[in-house]
Amino acid sequence: MARLTAQGFRCLGIAAVFAGAARAQQTTVAQTAPVPRQILAARQAFIGNGGSETYGGASYYDLTAYDGGPNRAYDEFYRAIKDWGYFALVDSTRLADILLVVRFTNPIVGQQNSGYVGDLPHDLIRDPQLDLTISDPRSGQPLWTLTEHIDPSGGRADANRHYDEAMDRLVRDLERLVLSPDDQLARESAALPPGAIQAIQRQQRMQHTGIGLLVGSVAGAVIASRSAGGLCTPDPNNFNGCVSRARSNTRNEFLTSIGAAVAGGLIGWFWPVSY
Repeated sequence: MARLTAQGFRCLGIAAVFAGAARAQQTTVAQTAPVPRQILAARQAFIGNGGSETYGGASYYDLTAYDGGPNRAYDEFYRAIKDWGYFALVDSTRLADILLVVRFTNPIVGQQNSGYVGDLPHDLIRDPQLDLTISDPRSGQPLWTLTEHIDPSGGRADANRHYDEAMDRLVRDLERLVLSPDDQLARESAALPPGAIQAIQRQQRMQHTGIGLLVGSVAGAVIASRSAGGLCTPDPNNFNGCVSRARSNTRNEFLTSIGAAVAGGLIGWFWPVSY
């Protein structure tokens, strides 16, 4: 009876914890600030070109790997909003209800081999992204900002495709913001940049692989040492036999360690990752 009572209290405690978490989440959602009414009521928009980090000349290709030049974000965004048809696009801020300014940026967010003094430019870790700032056309006061990160993985063709995909998401973000603001707020609070999960998983796989290589090499060395024959008894009449046996044991230990390390690395790579 005492055991059942203790289990009952334990279950009640767990239920209370989950209920409290649910209430806290509902409270957080309820307290989320609203989308400015000016954005929701706007029907005429002026699209501005916020520019791009071009770096000049060949550096633009080397550091961004995107075609289209510095006006690509503006050109693609303008066409997409025009095709959507929700806003009437005007050619003057005086006629606009809101101002939409799109910009491509490629900020440095980290550095590989940061412990070394002589890091090269390609060791820099960048986070290419498209930013959309929604402002009041009269005062220039920003009302809202949307950001979509561009997955930096892959070659040039993949980079251009990822750029287009990020632009599509940015336009969809704007659509959700003005048509379903509550859904947009919830989505923004839970979304992760594309490629973030893959990057975390790759990092975990690399860590698992390193551990597997280390464990495999140690295990291989232990197995090889145990399977090797005993020490050769010195014999003046059979010295070459001892040398040959020692070489054979060394070779077997080396191959066994390498094989076990490779096997451990493969196991580590395919070991389940989480996120």
